[in-house]
Amino acid sequence: MKKQAIFLLTLVLTLFALPAAGVAAESYGKSSLTVLMYHKLSDDPAEAKNAFCVPPAVFEADIRFLKENGYSFCFASEVDAVLNGELPKAHYVAVTFDDGYESDYFCALPVLEKYGAKATFFIVTAKIGTEDHIKQEHLAALSASGAVEIGSHSHHLHDKTAKEIRSVFDSGDVKQIAGDFQENAIRLEAITGKKVKTMSYPNGIWTKEADKALRAAGFSATFTSDDKQTLTAGTPHGRINRCVDFELGELLAK
Repeated sequence: MKKQAIFLLTLVLTLFALPAAGVAAESYGKSSLTVLMYHKLSDDPAEAKNAFCVPPAVFEADIRFLKENGYSFCFASEVDAVLNGELPKAHYVAVTFDDGYESDYFCALPVLEKYGAKATFFIVTAKIGTEDHIKQEHLAALSASGAVEIGSHSHHLHDKTAKEIRSVFDSGDVKQIAGDFQENAIRLEAITGKKVKTMSYPNGIWTKEADKALRAAGFSATFTSDDKQTLTAGTPHGRINRCVDFELGELLAK
């Protein structure tokens, strides 16, 4: 009877320790992985219907949801290690931000620190300090926080329209593409004092040739914005765009 009681108690504790719905579809006993993509955090009513903007309160609710449902946070640079089984087994989530807005510092960072979470911010260096994009001193503080990893989102490539970006990638001029991202990395490293290991493609546009060139240039992990792109080590990783049309649990369950 005593052994049965111990077994039942262990089973109950195990079940309560498992995350709720929304975990990536992988077999029990293996690590699961979800990669989320955010952009700007804002309460501005004019941006309420922007598919790439969510209120700060929604972001905090998301991080709280992930914590309460047993997710472990990883940086973008750790995604391949999760996929290769090099990290302890867990239900991982990589929180990423594109573009580099001031809300990264004023809205996202306090939440990450409050919940002991972490995130990767992909920055467009040509936009640093312009309009509502992050200032250099705030970017440095973001990087120094310990809760944040800084990655590349191009230097000038993101100044172009989606059609123009596609044209650059389709041209096969991988030297131009790699050069732009390297310029970005040099500028970021000068601000943060840390090596830039990861990058995300502007508008999610990429080619196999460009990805090969960027990895050869020193980027160990690359990301696109296509949520249909599979999470496979050594290839661009897809991400789920966080929009306000759904609750986070609904998005993760899709």
